[in-house]
Amino acid sequence: TKAAGAGAQVEPVAFVNKGGALVEPVLTGAAPNAGESEAEAPLGFFAQYYRPGAKFRLVYGGAEAGSVTIREAARAECAPNAARVDVGTTTAKIGGNVMALALVGAYPLRPQSSRRAPTEQERAAVFDVAKSVLARKRVSAPAVERNTRTLNLTATDLDGDGREELVGSYVVKTGPRVRDTLFLVAEPRGRGYRAALSKYARVNAGEMMDPSLIDNVGEGGLGTELYVEQLDVDGDGVGELFTVSQSFEGTTYRAYRRQRGAWRAAYENYSYRCAY
Repeated sequence: TKAAGAGAQVEPVAFVNKGGALVEPVLTGAAPNAGESEAEAPLGFFAQYYRPGAKFRLVYGGAEAGSVTIREAARAECAPNAARVDVGTTTAKIGGNVMALALVGAYPLRPQSSRRAPTEQERAAVFDVAKSVLARKRVSAPAVERNTRTLNLTATDLDGDGREELVGSYVVKTGPRVRDTLFLVAEPRGRGYRAALSKYARVNAGEMMDPSLIDNVGEGGLGTELYVEQLDVDGDGVGELFTVSQSFEGTTYRAYRRQRGAWRAAYENYSYRCAY
């Protein structure tokens, strides 16, 4: 679920099978084939999930936080698999880079939500971790200190141990046409934090389809990765991390799962949105 109020919309991220594995959603009938009208398209995802009035459970901080109601399928060229929704009464604070998950079915959720903005002390502590990661990638230290933008930094308890992890993204302007990006999961360690998961990338304007958009890197996940929400899909007590990334032609959803103490990629789904 992205945005809130009148501008809210949902888009399929994944199905969960009986074994707790994430699989790509089957979108048969989500859009007509070439030469078909919408009325002639076979029944499928839209008919089952995007019926006007259909309700989804809203997941925020790994717990139930209200509901969203389908208003209509978007069926737009640049959002072919999305639907417009109305967000009911909720404790979730959705908007901008803060998103949530919408869920169908009687899936067990955590009894209490764990998601909040970090304190200034937590922000400073996790930025120290980010600086260490970026230094290992040979990113200019002065640029990191002066030209770093923090995106969607969230405190959330992923494993239910009572100590919150910090999940967020950073964009560093290391030159007029260069941006260094970092997606980071920092977990408590002693009195500080350590990098439990880090994903670094460099974006050069010359390699973008529209170099003039170099200053937009980070917005909505363009050229980087943003935290969406956590959900304990496999029932092991540790929430899977869901993220979103935007490119010029589509959206990529990913999920990470902690296995043997390390966070590993568990799922990826690309959703075409619009040809540039």
